[in-house]
Amino acid sequence: MKIFKAISLVFLLAATVFLPACRTATARQAQSALATPPELLQLTYLYEIVRYLYRWDLDESEIESVLGQKKFIFWVCPVAAKLDAGDRSQFAEILLPQVNVSVKVNTIEELGTQVKGRNFKITHVLRGQVPARQPADCSLVTVDMQEMRDYLFRTRDQHDYPDAALVEHLRQALREEERKQGGVVTNLTAEERVVHLAPLSPVANESWVFWEAGRKLLYFSSDIDLANPAVWRNESLMVRVYDLDQQVVVSHDEAPGSERFLTRYQVSRALFNCILLGQRLEVPAYTPPGPK
Repeated sequence: MKIFKAISLVFLLAATVFLPACRTATARQAQSALATPPELLQLTYLYEIVRYLYRWDLDESEIESVLGQKKFIFWVCPVAAKLDAGDRSQFAEILLPQVNVSVKVNTIEELGTQVKGRNFKITHVLRGQVPARQPADCSLVTVDMQEMRDYLFRTRDQHDYPDAALVEHLRQALREEERKQGGVVTNLTAEERVVHLAPLSPVANESWVFWEAGRKLLYFSSDIDLANPAVWRNESLMVRVYDLDQQVVVSHDEAPGSERFLTRYQVSRALFNCILLGQRLEVPAYTPPGPK
């Protein structure tokens, strides 16, 4: 409760960023009849997958291991899923065999509601589960390594941050969480209200925020496209708060099965994205609503 009180004061009139929660479990099945969605084969989309991994998951040794190769390989696989009536959501998996990483992505579209996330977004990044050979149901995409590196270098300063509407949506989500946890603290100084927002990724519905004075990392995620106002009435954000003095471990083996802890490696990546690549904001002081 204390964590959310302290955080919300910082974020009441300010913004943050987010990462997608998993929606429905899917299993790879015999699915030769499934066609690979063409948008997953677009080079710009695949380059953004690599950028996301570079910023959040791949370490230096993994990057260096492929730089000398002429081609970078993607196996793009549609994934069958058992869906409810009227649910036209799509699922897929992008395999990167050279770094032994698989990326699960999906779109969300439920008929009869306004819940539609038309772009494929990352839900999971997994290691060590890529088969030795290309699965028969997967499409092969080979890109020129130098061309991909040139694209990523040209766009290295591309940092997208939440607009005013999304900031308001995030603020409301935090207020709701505050109400659940027992109230709002309003007496922070200007220095205590400084936060750092990590850039948004076009292939992920998530965001990280570092609250400097509170020594907290905030993580926001959603199943749907966060920037689409039409869906905000139907979905809520998942909010997690990590106390950097209490919830950091060397390895997840220290707390198996728990999502309450971050490793030192995860914290370093989050701080890199929030501080070095992110946007520094001084959040306006909270002003209680006036009488109706």
